[in-house]
Amino acid sequence: MVTSPKEAAHRAPKKYVPVSRTAMTVTLATAAAGSVALLPTAEADPNANINDVKAQVDKLHQEAEQASEAYNEANTSLADLQHKVDQLQARITAEQNSLNSARSALGGLAAAQYESAGVDSTLQLMLTQSPDQYLQQATAMAQVTDGKKATMASAAEIQRQLNQDKASASDQLAMLAKTRTLMAQQKSDIDAKEQQAQNLLDQLTASQRAQYNRLTATSDSSSSGVSKSVINNLPVPTDPRAAIAVAFAKAQVGKPYIWAAAGPNAYDCSGLTMAAWGKAGVMMAHGSRDQYAAFPKVSESQLEPGDLVLFYSDMHHIGIYVGNGMVIHAGNPDSGVQYIPMNEMPAVGFVRP
Repeated sequence: MVTSPKEAAHRAPKKYVPVSRTAMTVTLATAAAGSVALLPTAEADPNANINDVKAQVDKLHQEAEQASEAYNEANTSLADLQHKVDQLQARITAEQNSLNSARSALGGLAAAQYESAGVDSTLQLMLTQSPDQYLQQATAMAQVTDGKKATMASAAEIQRQLNQDKASASDQLAMLAKTRTLMAQQKSDIDAKEQQAQNLLDQLTASQRAQYNRLTATSDSSSSGVSKSVINNLPVPTDPRAAIAVAFAKAQVGKPYIWAAAGPNAYDCSGLTMAAWGKAGVMMAHGSRDQYAAFPKVSESQLEPGDLVLFYSDMHHIGIYVGNGMVIHAGNPDSGVQYIPMNEMPAVGFVRP
């Protein structure tokens, strides 16, 4: 049985189960480590049905996008980890300076005690020419001793915190290194998938490529059979911030898809939604699942223009709802930023920034 392009392009991946950032990183690292080695050799039969070729290319684009969104999430983790490391390193520097000052103060106190050490206090009183002066000195030395105890306690606490922060910094730096390694693996996976897709297309004859281009071509600012009349009759968002986000998304239609891009000349799916809502003053992470987790959930029946729509069971794809069942999304390298009917892909979640 021949699989249609739409069925192949939108075959749902395995169910997404939310996990912690740390657990997700370990899982992604394990998956990414073996992904490149397991890639099949991509070859196109010159006599193959162009629909089948397109289905294969669409599947590769989707797999590349899954890796791309994982890369975006890892990049967010990298930024968070780097911020924590910078803060820890600043604290370690300040604590080391405080500890050095405490040690210096303790050295002066030790010298003061040494000067009066080994002399009986009664004998000191007898030998001094001014008993009143001695009593004043004795009182001052008692105060010095109390100060020494306080300084020692402070130095011990500073040392304890310093050791703790150094251990934390070491752990964070190790996680930073793992995240960088993971991102390199994910980048290799993305590049390999896209290269496979290109290899398939490069093997088409001129007439086959023309046929393929007709299948994937867009007309003006629409795609997937979306007419200008549908686009021109989309509702105006009532929320002023949503209106800004939707207007921005509309202005990006026709721009290319590039993985991990967030404008101004190209976008991936979560890069487009991040840039659109960023224009409206709403900051969000560059990652579809992070965006879903960050905002209030709404039902499909409650959708309003500007809401974000998550697709596929693992939520690796996202678009911005523009009304009348339509979404603007950054699709893949073939389609770029485009309008599509929301039901063209399996919508599984909806949030309102």
